[in-house]
Amino acid sequence: MYQLTQGDSILRLSDNAYIPNDPGNRDYREYLQWIEEGNTPLPAPPPPPPAPDYFTFWESLLQTSAYQSIRTQSVGSLLMNTAATEFIALIGDAKMGRPIEPAIQLSILTVLSAGTFTEAELLEFQTALVAGHLDAIYTLEAPES
Repeated sequence: MYQLTQGDSILRLSDNAYIPNDPGNRDYREYLQWIEEGNTPLPAPPPPPPAPDYFTFWESLLQTSAYQSIRTQSVGSLLMNTAATEFIALIGDAKMGRPIEPAIQLSILTVLSAGTFTEAELLEFQTALVAGHLDAIYTLEAPES
């Protein structure tokens, strides 16, 4: 039995050997014969999801009016200033390879609840999460109880 791969090679499952797509290769010819006999290889496994990229998230967020709104609201609100400071510190740790996901999630929710944001600003924040492949980890809404 065989399995397709994301590349050009074929995986032979009996011994986990990768067979190159080369008509001169004996194993590849055996694979083609196996196909001619009516067999079908297993599909290629899906590629792994992209790794979280806190740098890209942060660079994307910095360019938004959502971030400018956080900064502006931080001047007039101690709660927003504290929440934003914690959020920035946690993202800094994450960029250094030490993400504390529950704390970051709570920090995001605290920033959003401490301030007032337009739908467009929330969309910008969500777009930054997507750009950094963080949208599967973090949400902009509190989980339902």
